[in-house]
Amino acid sequence: MKFAWALAAIALTNVAGCKSKTSNPAPPSSGSAATVPNGSAGNAVVVAPPATEDWLAAVMPKDAPAGFAAWDMPARAKAWQGVWLSQPGVGYFVALEVTGKIIKSWDGKVEKSLELGLESPCSAKLIEKSAGGESSTTTHFTLKDGKLLAGLGDAGSRKGQAAIVCASNVILTLDEAGECTQWTPSFGNYAQGKATCAIAAKGDKEVFTATINGQPLELIIDGDAIYSEQLGKNPDKGFADFAAAKAARR
Repeated sequence: MKFAWALAAIALTNVAGCKSKTSNPAPPSSGSAATVPNGSAGNAVVVAPPATEDWLAAVMPKDAPAGFAAWDMPARAKAWQGVWLSQPGVGYFVALEVTGKIIKSWDGKVEKSLELGLESPCSAKLIEKSAGGESSTTTHFTLKDGKLLAGLGDAGSRKGQAAIVCASNVILTLDEAGECTQWTPSFGNYAQGKATCAIAAKGDKEVFTATINGQPLELIIDGDAIYSEQLGKNPDKGFADFAAAKAARR
């Protein structure tokens, strides 16, 4: 997972595969943490549940399209639990520890407390709150065999002939009948429009194809996961604890 870490309180910053924007917090409800797989490292890490059991509902998006629920949003939130080393930009690393909705981040100089928020089944926000409001960065992600696969690039998931993909600053949903819809998130709202996307054959494999803002897109389909070549080659790495991630960042 790579994050565009321009977290100025009001600034909007776009970086390939990520975006930064202000956002509104979701209301809390119920949920729990669990033992989860630790990303590309492939090791299970036991994540202590938060003191309160409301974090799962708190990280869910407000007023999201109903179709998002088909992608098991709670499982996606749980997959974020653990310790990660992210590369927001080439040669720039940030250590992250995610416990419930709370994220502890360290960029080699400054440690911050952030909050996790899911924007969709394939995009997550890292929210920084301050007296003047809040700002957030957004990263794309997917689950590969239940494990988190995140990074700088495009990502999504596939289920039969249906798919959901986060690419650029939009979310594409493809239903079993082949109808493609584009959702454009903005400050908790999701503008809906028609789009062009499909699951297509390419040699002996399948790929996800789309056209976004007139630009063609082709992504890898790998079992239940969809992702760009860039994300697949350099995903976030999981670590046993925050100290190990910080040491690896050096």
